Amino acid sequence: MSFSESQIKVQDIHYLGIVAGIIDEMSLVNLFNQLLGTHPE
Repeated sequence: MSFSESQIKVQDIHYLGIVAGIIDEMSLVNLFNQLLGTHPE
């Protein structure tokens, strides 16, 4: 299998992908929403 340059996208995310993965794995967004509530908008 080979890829052309138009099919490959490289993006520098530093450590943000790791942090987002940990937050998702721990369900922190749901916990914060339960504790603080959500804005109607």
